[in-house]
Amino acid sequence: MTTKPTGPLFKWFGSKWLASKLYPPPEHDVIFEPFAGSAGYSLRHHEKQVVIWDANEQLQELWSWLIKYATTESVLEIPIGTPEGADIRTLGLCRGQALLLKHWQRTNNVGDCWTISPWGNKPGQWTANTRARVAEELHAVKHWKLEQVRPDRPGTYFIDPPYAYNYRYRFKEFDYAALVRKIAMIPKGSQIIVCEAACQKTGRVPDYLPFEPFGSRITSRRKATENHHSKEYLYHEHR
Repeated sequence: MTTKPTGPLFKWFGSKWLASKLYPPPEHDVIFEPFAGSAGYSLRHHEKQVVIWDANEQLQELWSWLIKYATTESVLEIPIGTPEGADIRTLGLCRGQALLLKHWQRTNNVGDCWTISPWGNKPGQWTANTRARVAEELHAVKHWKLEQVRPDRPGTYFIDPPYAYNYRYRFKEFDYAALVRKIAMIPKGSQIIVCEAACQKTGRVPDYLPFEPFGSRITSRRKATENHHSKEYLYHEHR
């Protein structure tokens, strides 16, 4: 019996794992997640047929390894307690193991930083408990597919693009008009969920789709008394 996931398999900013239980549940047997990140929504409903994709090449590599090659044993081989500043690439790990450890160091690790972070061994990061959990829950994604999502099959489409008015990682320019055109191509009989957020400085709400308020979410916690919140919006369509 596959262990039901109790957390993400790796860290990623905006992964939607915590919020995923609040989003509308999937109404179809297939979930398509074209901006996967760490695929929090799909992981919450892991037993479905899941097709994920992400433009980030390191995430493509990591997800490919997790789905096709990673084993409980290979996850448990990844060391814990590695000294701060150590280069992960010098630890004798395979590429997938190194990428998994790398993405437990920094929440938005989109660059080429391969060192163990100052907080990398602290609770909530890559600890003995985290390693054991990921090794146990890894099998939840073994039936998933990693491939580019094309809007040509009915299903539940969970779309979490770079937010229009917030940090976009490496997306300096993102074509929201093209995204809307692709959404329009999704066939009838589908469920469509699109995530967005208001601008944190001005409160402006993206208008490329008729978004509705979805509540305030904690996006980061620097201190026990200092949380960063995001005013989330949602577009939900039954086609």
